[in-house]
Amino acid sequence: MKRNILRFFAVIALFCVAIPCFQSCNDDLDGCGLTVVVQDASTGARLQNATIHISKESGSIKKDGVSDVNGEAYFFFDNEAIFDINVTYAEGTRQGTSTVRLKYNEVVTKEVLVP
Repeated sequence: MKRNILRFFAVIALFCVAIPCFQSCNDDLDGCGLTVVVQDASTGARLQNATIHISKESGSIKKDGVSDVNGEAYFFFDNEAIFDINVTYAEGTRQGTSTVRLKYNEVVTKEVLVP
């Protein structure tokens, strides 16, 4: 009888330890992440301090950001969407554009080349 009780609690303890191992980290995102990487089209070098404008063509959803020292900028949106990305660098003399489709519970990385 004691052996059966001990086995029962051992199985319960095993499930309590194993269940968190099967959960995905993406479930914590609860939205759509976007990483924009700004690069020079000729050298491939990442560009810092580039102004990034994310917008939906006919919608009112807009976000702006500036690339960091790694040439990256991070954005978060609540829902899936297709966005236009407009990048301006060197006081507006160099510009790059792209389009991105965001997916729920995923972080999408998009490279934008600036000529």
